[in-house]
Amino acid sequence: MLDPTEGDLLVEIEGPRHPGAVALYRLWQELKPPGDALPQRDDISFERLTELGIVSNCFVIEPLEGGRDWRYRLLGTAITWLFGGDATNIPFSQHFMPEEAELCIRLSNRVAQSRKPVFLFGRFQPGEFSGTLETMSLPVLSRDGETVWLIGASFPVETK
Repeated sequence: MLDPTEGDLLVEIEGPRHPGAVALYRLWQELKPPGDALPQRDDISFERLTELGIVSNCFVIEPLEGGRDWRYRLLGTAITWLFGGDATNIPFSQHFMPEEAELCIRLSNRVAQSRKPVFLFGRFQPGEFSGTLETMSLPVLSRDGETVWLIGASFPVETK
């Protein structure tokens, strides 16, 4: 089993654990139409995210070049703090170290293609924060109604 405290970048978990992650996932489930249909990106409003107290932890990412890369379309202030700067509009391949970029691109493509969320614990050290975080990616439809984007959130967590 992968273990971020032992050096693995990301560990997949069965579902959200952090209260903010649980709240975002519940909102996504509430907005998700039946079957394989996905909520629209615009269905998850900043007002709702603010009411949940997680707007600064949220991100929206979009695929580039048919999924060969991804980039942050929107990045909350808590995440820019984690990164040590604003990574909006910077492709993953240019923002992350090569191994991290490859893993993030692969996971993002998996979520987009399967249309199923992913929940992760990860090791993180790029900016002001060094430690473990819980992160998640939820598939949503972009404004064109066809392209799958991902909305998610990241939260620093204590590990024992």
